[in-house]
Amino acid sequence: MAARALRKRWLLLTAALMAAVGPTLASAQTPPAPGDAPPPKPASFEILAPLLVLAMDEARWSDPAQSERIEASLSRLAEAAPLLDRHATTRDFAFREIGPALARDAARTRDLHGRQAFEEARASTVEITATCAACHARLPAPPQGPGPALPPNTLDALPLPAQAQVWLALRHFDRALAVWEAAFADEMQSPGQLDMEGYLLDYMTIGLRVAQDPARVRRHFARFAQRPDMPVYLAGHLAGWDLALAAIEKDLAHPAPLDRSRELVAGKGVPRPALLGREQTVYDLAASSLLLQFIEGGAQAPEALAEAYFLLGVVEARSVDSYWLPQAEAHLEAAVRAAPASPSAASAYALLEEYMVVGFGGAGEEALTSEAWETLRNLNLRMQEARAPAENPAAPPP
Repeated sequence: MAARALRKRWLLLTAALMAAVGPTLASAQTPPAPGDAPPPKPASFEILAPLLVLAMDEARWSDPAQSERIEASLSRLAEAAPLLDRHATTRDFAFREIGPALARDAARTRDLHGRQAFEEARASTVEITATCAACHARLPAPPQGPGPALPPNTLDALPLPAQAQVWLALRHFDRALAVWEAAFADEMQSPGQLDMEGYLLDYMTIGLRVAQDPARVRRHFARFAQRPDMPVYLAGHLAGWDLALAAIEKDLAHPAPLDRSRELVAGKGVPRPALLGREQTVYDLAASSLLLQFIEGGAQAPEALAEAYFLLGVVEARSVDSYWLPQAEAHLEAAVRAAPASPSAASAYALLEEYMVVGFGGAGEEALTSEAWETLRNLNLRMQEARAPAENPAAPPP
């Protein structure tokens, strides 16, 4: 959606709002000085938390006395990014982009701060949380507690949806859900605007994939639907989502995740109201949750893995692709790499090619970036070699 593409630009504008945060942050935790011994193998969000505290205070963020500490912490964040790979199986190709993306974001922010582009660096620090959110939005929340806390009222100057993203980045999933729920009840937040910006989808993504709590999502959507300013079109979608959420309550821990995902993607065995299209979103989210858990489990046959990635690419391209870090292309590419001679790989390649071409405005192949064209060429070659191994004995392994 064009509106979702505008959200990064909107986050840049939050830098002006950050300056409204008062001196209550003066005693907040600061990043360790360059000479301090860092904790062993810190989680990225543990490094990010004190940076966010500083970024909310314009004076401290641009204070030369804080400069070395900020840049050292941003360097540590870039160095910690590869540790994200440990959260994925060795086959989880799509996940591997998250670590490099975080490293690039941290390095870019460090460079902005080093050039004294303080406002841009502050906004970029908040934007880093989108990459963290993409990582944390994939799987059910682990049993251990949330990540680091922030001093009271730290995020008050940010709009509610941006606050939710920060809490998600810090693994405070319940806080993130509560902030979205507050936005749904806030009469200053237009229901149509919340929908257009994609916040209803973000809320459902965390409520289903991470919290595994469709009952909570149903409960708060029911309250949201009672707002007197609710548009007719959105009331219809909420009613359809309610039916779908009730239908998938037991599906999020299905014993046959790939089989059930295949059915959910096709809308089989579930209520089908008079569709306007978006009621399928709940089934797609449930399927994506099962598929991500299936992939994370490891030890699947290549053909099954390719199908799982293909189905993920379908649902993300169709209705789930998140603002935090869109991954439909990565999932489709992973399907081809997992089993290039399989039917799932052929279908994934066709959808990936369409996704890229349409993404460049429907122009001819000459309008694609050289990187995108090289990716398509290499994947197509890989499929051809896999289908004719006798003719191509030196074909690379998948």
